[in-house]
Amino acid sequence: MVAVAAVFSFAVLAQGQNAAQKYLEQLKTTDELREAVWGVKAVRVGGGTVAEYASRTRMMPASNVKVFTTGLALNELGADYRFRTRLAYSGSIEGGVLKGDLYIVGGGDPTIGARDSVAFALQKTFSDWFKLVQAAGIRSIEGCVVGDGRWLDCEPQNVSWQLEDAATGDGAVMTGLGFAAGLQAFTVAPGAKVGDPVKVSPQFPETPWMNWSHTAVTGPSDSGDNLFYACTDLAPVASMTGSLALGTASKRITCNNPFGALTCAYYFYKYLENQGIIAGGGPADIDPSGRLRDFAGEGTELPLAASQGSLHYIGEYFSPAMKEVVKQANMHSDNYYAEAMLRVLAREKSGSAGFDACQQARQAAFGRLGVAGADRMQFYDGSGLSRKNYVTPDFTARFLTAMTGTASFKEYLASLPQAGSGTLASRLRSAPEAVRRRVRMKSGSMNGVRCFSGYILSSDGKPENTIVFSIMTNNTVVPSSKMNFIMDRIITLLAEEN
Repeated sequence: MVAVAAVFSFAVLAQGQNAAQKYLEQLKTTDELREAVWGVKAVRVGGGTVAEYASRTRMMPASNVKVFTTGLALNELGADYRFRTRLAYSGSIEGGVLKGDLYIVGGGDPTIGARDSVAFALQKTFSDWFKLVQAAGIRSIEGCVVGDGRWLDCEPQNVSWQLEDAATGDGAVMTGLGFAAGLQAFTVAPGAKVGDPVKVSPQFPETPWMNWSHTAVTGPSDSGDNLFYACTDLAPVASMTGSLALGTASKRITCNNPFGALTCAYYFYKYLENQGIIAGGGPADIDPSGRLRDFAGEGTELPLAASQGSLHYIGEYFSPAMKEVVKQANMHSDNYYAEAMLRVLAREKSGSAGFDACQQARQAAFGRLGVAGADRMQFYDGSGLSRKNYVTPDFTARFLTAMTGTASFKEYLASLPQAGSGTLASRLRSAPEAVRRRVRMKSGSMNGVRCFSGYILSSDGKPENTIVFSIMTNNTVVPSSKMNFIMDRIITLLAEEN
């Protein structure tokens, strides 16, 4: 009798399920997800669960980490916060001659020299800096133009990143003064036959101090792209190894440029030279021991850099507003922008940008937002590149719900891509247009990981009926096309409930 009652109760429960929940129940036994780890949480802002499955299972979120980083940066620093870069000098100015060094003191601005729709044109940036130099009465410089990234006292890269990611454009080195989003572009093309050297040509930015070796070879036509780039911030040495399939079209790739501060100093040095201001010492940066470094001569030891507190400041320059930087980070899943936000948040709140300070600043920010349970999640970076990040769909949905009550929610929502834009260019193609235009979400993907988290705006325009959702899948080995179909289907069914 008890068994019959249990069966009857389950049948009644199943009949009351909406289409989204029924679909989740069906997915439990599919080949795509039966042996994977996955979970879903969808709730209405005004209260009530729309659909749920294993929502308290911790999983790798990949770039879904950016929804936390960008949301906390907006809430803590404000939508109108601007990263600051200052110009200063050591020594003295005598008769228009700077008897010392000109310093570009970075404040973590990730947009300097970047080639995207958010960053100011480099010509405008340098023109503004040049005006500060002119106003200070500097007409020539005896010393160096120094790129100073010390304001962010952080590790250059997250130690949990995999080596294959850390040397690519995804794992750009972080410094207080960066350039071109920490990237070095190359064009690569296979040789005429298997075994021939791969043709490798450095592009923007110029980095004349780098010593490159290229030992990559042309592989069989079906072997794919197996190029590997290795570099370090300890010495100006890098190598391109591996193989590139025969017949592959010439293409542009981006790799890590660990000398962002020096690159920035080099480009501004050249700009000043074109304006008639010569710096006799050339461009330089500051090594980990605090000594000036220009790579101009083998074994040449330059003096210690002046402390930032002893410099004479001649002016400051501000980046585009945080809301624009956040939009770039979310729309294009920009790791460099996201990492800069986390480190600057920690630096502003605690005076340090190191790993431990970032961890503490993030936990404190979750607390001020009123999102409980952050201590049971695991965050290792700001971008999601680390495979040591672990969060749950439930925590993600609670965070996204909390963001709806913040002063910067309008800017936060606008930063998330819609179907057909940014990283969602190919998502929800078969969904009705009425669904596509109401979905705002962030994707996250890496090998075996597919995640989507965001908002489905209500069709009646009532904020309380907006659906907040997080869908996470880990340890999947099926083709991306199959996973994309499943994820799109879940999101479409959720939207139909609204």
